[in-house]
Amino acid sequence: MTKTPYLWIAAAALVAATSGVSAQTAGSQAPSVGPRPTVGPQDRPVVDPAAVQRGVAIWSAECITCHGASAHGSDTVPSLLHSLLVLQDRGGNLLGPFLKKGHPTQSGTPSANLTAAQAADLMQLLRQRINDTLRGSAVFKEGNIVTGNAAAGEAYFKGDGKCTTCHSATGNLAGIAGRYTPVDLQQRMLFPTAGRGRGAGPNPNAVTVTVTPATGPAISGVLMQEDDFYVTLRDATDTVRVVRRTPGLKVVRTDPLQAHHDLLDRISDKNIHDLLAYLETLK
Repeated sequence: MTKTPYLWIAAAALVAATSGVSAQTAGSQAPSVGPRPTVGPQDRPVVDPAAVQRGVAIWSAECITCHGASAHGSDTVPSLLHSLLVLQDRGGNLLGPFLKKGHPTQSGTPSANLTAAQAADLMQLLRQRINDTLRGSAVFKEGNIVTGNAAAGEAYFKGDGKCTTCHSATGNLAGIAGRYTPVDLQQRMLFPTAGRGRGAGPNPNAVTVTVTPATGPAISGVLMQEDDFYVTLRDATDTVRVVRRTPGLKVVRTDPLQAHHDLLDRISDKNIHDLLAYLETLK
């Protein structure tokens, strides 16, 4: 199942092409221990081992020839682990309709014949393959991931990547390669976290929110939780405030790490490799 032109690259979290995951056949995938809670996207869908095994059977029959056992693709077929469709899919809700439109399969069976349940099982398999690229999984193997061009990475850093908007090689990134391993550095670049905990002073990367009701004063603080019904925040006095969503309520959310999140929508594998190679020179 090759991806359509709009499907992207990147991640998650995920730079599977350089993660060093050991090669395995689709039918012999070892049971995976979930990656550490702080590794990869915090909203990773839960993987069902039984669904993964059903997905393995479908994958082996219809997909493995082009996409490989681990869905990394090849020199001519992009990795599905970096696909926007795959990363945004929930339970086959995107993959199912994509297959219904028609896509080559190795058996020649029309992809439209695959049921919604089978599409969901395939997505569970792909989710597992993504998790396998994250540290803490049973099959993760940390390899040499510094394979890019440092000069090209510096050009991207100063140009299209817009990294200099917030960062400087001689300022807040000075010596960063001496503080983190290449794998940790790549992880922080692609999936930075605001951090958790209290008592360590203000967190400059914390997501903040300002809630303004239709009448009355605005309330601001560190965002703790937000859903369709309530916004929960901790104000400057360390008091937890729960605000119910009502007509006219205005909610303004500010995420200092938003530029990193947005980067995943446009960065390519080559950009990632080159950028990491450049950051590795900052020792």
